[in-house]
Amino acid sequence: MADFLWQRGKQDLRVRRDDGVEDPLVWEHCGRVARMAEKIASGPEMARYTISRQALYVACLYHDIGWVLQANAGTLPAKELFLKPTTDHQRTIAADWITNNLDGVMAPGVLSLAAQAVRHSSDRSTKILEAQILAEADNLDLIGPPTVCLMVRKQMAEGKALENLLSVWERQEEYRYWEARIKECFRLPSVRALAERRLKDLRRFMEDLRSCVQMNNFGHRRRPRPLRGPGKSVFHYGPKK
Repeated sequence: MADFLWQRGKQDLRVRRDDGVEDPLVWEHCGRVARMAEKIASGPEMARYTISRQALYVACLYHDIGWVLQANAGTLPAKELFLKPTTDHQRTIAADWITNNLDGVMAPGVLSLAAQAVRHSSDRSTKILEAQILAEADNLDLIGPPTVCLMVRKQMAEGKALENLLSVWERQEEYRYWEARIKECFRLPSVRALAERRLKDLRRFMEDLRSCVQMNNFGHRRRPRPLRGPGKSVFHYGPKK
């Protein structure tokens, strides 16, 4: 059943652009969230709880289909996907879609719980475990190198260059945006620790990007001195002999 839903989700979550090309952004995000949620649910911190793995999988796989439905209906330009936080209205659209379109694929109780998990995933006080795990995985995917894709898309949509992306990143670092987000978003210590490691990876990536964009990686290297002699075409960097 998981394989069937995965293949169906791959089709349901594609955004059709005006040029006929399918945008995989939402699908790739939801797929990662579903896989991370499964790992979180299997962790030692959740061992004493009863979790509906089927409802969790459905909720994670389709939690952002509201974006897809709006884009494919023409009420949201495809270039604006994920440029703003998901709204409660979009979560409601997703929850209703799960209930109405997966009937017969999963048991009604599973679909009802999945829909509730999506609706309440942004509620910090929710007691629905599936909603909590969905929120953990969703927030985790937005921290680390994968978020660079969204940052680049945002700059391109606004007609800005990579230099602007670096400026945005520097302001985020100045105000400790990512540290505050990690502190606020995660309930589970293990997921928070993973988010901190992903932030370190993101910082390394951004440092490399800055070095390339600002051309700081140009070093002064000695020109090779050819070895002279009959038939010799080898270059030599060492001292003269």
